[in-house]
Amino acid sequence: MAASKKEKTKVLVVDDSRVMRKAIERVLSSEFELVEADDGEDGWEALGKNPDTRVVISDIQMPILDGYALICRIRAADEPRISDIPIVVITGADDETTKERAYACGANDFIVKPIDSAQLLTALHAHTGGEHGKQAAASHVDPLTQIANRDNFLQNAQSVHAEIEKSGDMLSLVRLDIDSFEDIRAQHGDDIADQVLIWASKILLEKIRKKDAIGQLGRGQFAILTSSPGRVEAAVLCDRIRAAVSAGPFNQGKISIPVTLSIGLATAGHDPVGSIEALVDLASQRVAVARSRGGNQLIAGDKDQAGAIEETIMEEPDIDTALEILSGDKNGNFDPYAIDLALRVLPLIEYCNEKFGLEMDRDIAALKAKLIGVQ
Repeated sequence: MAASKKEKTKVLVVDDSRVMRKAIERVLSSEFELVEADDGEDGWEALGKNPDTRVVISDIQMPILDGYALICRIRAADEPRISDIPIVVITGADDETTKERAYACGANDFIVKPIDSAQLLTALHAHTGGEHGKQAAASHVDPLTQIANRDNFLQNAQSVHAEIEKSGDMLSLVRLDIDSFEDIRAQHGDDIADQVLIWASKILLEKIRKKDAIGQLGRGQFAILTSSPGRVEAAVLCDRIRAAVSAGPFNQGKISIPVTLSIGLATAGHDPVGSIEALVDLASQRVAVARSRGGNQLIAGDKDQAGAIEETIMEEPDIDTALEILSGDKNGNFDPYAIDLALRVLPLIEYCNEKFGLEMDRDIAALKAKLIGVQ
């Protein structure tokens, strides 16, 4: 007789962000049966309709009935199966007031976005008595962006650091914050804010190299550990990323949101720091300066240090402006955009090759491959 298939433990997920609910589903669906609700009132009704629910996962900021009110209603219920149910709070608000209030209402666990897959699984296993599945030891990444969390980033950074030391290149830590990210969330809601986060993350992942390490330190906050022959090259990478994001805007339906980055750069050997953690801290201080100056800019050092670096960075030029700079008719340095500009010219070269029978197919293909490789 065939063994019966083991039933999955039922978990109620209450979050007004459809994107976040899907991210949680990706982490938990292999081990748990999920019931979804998009606000606290719907969550309360779902809890009544699903008496076998074992754990509630709830956001805090939601319409109609927020997370605090939902927790208080659950704890005040007459039925012990409801009043005693474990509640895991997941929120983007990383402050002691929110945490203390959630615990005071009756929350059992408090997880700050971006979500760490392993942390969420560990919390669910603790409250359901289940064994750690394969995913519990899975990569410590945010399920929304698929980028490593802070702890995993720092672990990866150590191995990257060791490789860079062998090469003799300079080690740089880049900190990047999405400007006014909490304002985007407040104005457009969690769902759109999460979509912006996914959109920006994809750009970052496209721009870094395979040997670089990238991490998500907070909601809308990233770090990249990279190597380069010199500090100027690291600054060029920073501004290429900044330009790629600000070239947006983010569009979804009728919503259009300009997105920019504040960036801080710290370089070992140039800046007086000797550890990865110290580089992160210094670069974070410089991000704060960039934000205070209006955002959408790179801060590469103190005033005396940074001048020469930041003067090498200019707004992305068009082809005509780049040619004028090359000919000496105009001042400027378009190095951050040289590869992108060359790739934009390639279709014209390909057209001429085909139109006039120049027989340069292999040369053009090789050039394109090398440009993309450098990019």
